[in-house]
Amino acid sequence: MKSLLFCLQSLFLLPCVIQGKPSPVMIRLVDPLDEPEFYCVDIPGFRQNVQLKAPLMAHTLKRFGSADEMWLMDNPSKGQILASEYGLCIEAASATAGAALFLKEPSKSSLQRFTLTEEGFLILTDHPEFGFAIDAGMGAKAGGPSHLRRDLSLKSLTKSEAALTRWKLVKDAASWPE
Repeated sequence: MKSLLFCLQSLFLLPCVIQGKPSPVMIRLVDPLDEPEFYCVDIPGFRQNVQLKAPLMAHTLKRFGSADEMWLMDNPSKGQILASEYGLCIEAASATAGAALFLKEPSKSSLQRFTLTEEGFLILTDHPEFGFAIDAGMGAKAGGPSHLRRDLSLKSLTKSEAALTRWKLVKDAASWPE
């Protein structure tokens, strides 16, 4: 009976392995700045209080796997960044400096197409002069004993400090927060 169950489970899992289903990642700022636990791209709120219509922010990295900080890269299409738990993609409000980043239904919009460069810049693919950036200054207190937050938006990469604009992907709990 156990071997039959194993065979049936394998049949359901095999297509996921063959198709190379991506694993969720956290998008973490390379430089810790004023937050030794690092900042990452975050959906405001937590669990039942998550605010899916609010602009995205940078927040202290929570434990690996926190639903409001997990993303699927190049999903559902190349360049899209999907909030894995909510089925919504990151979309820039516009292709301009200071544009907020929101969650929207997946679409063909070029404002949902991003590229992570070798240098660690997360750029708007059709407007590579603009990338994800957090605000300068000190982080503001946010829920939790040591949590900080900062605003997140598109900024001109030539006019912004690299410390505020360079990102990396945290792929598993073993590499968190490194």
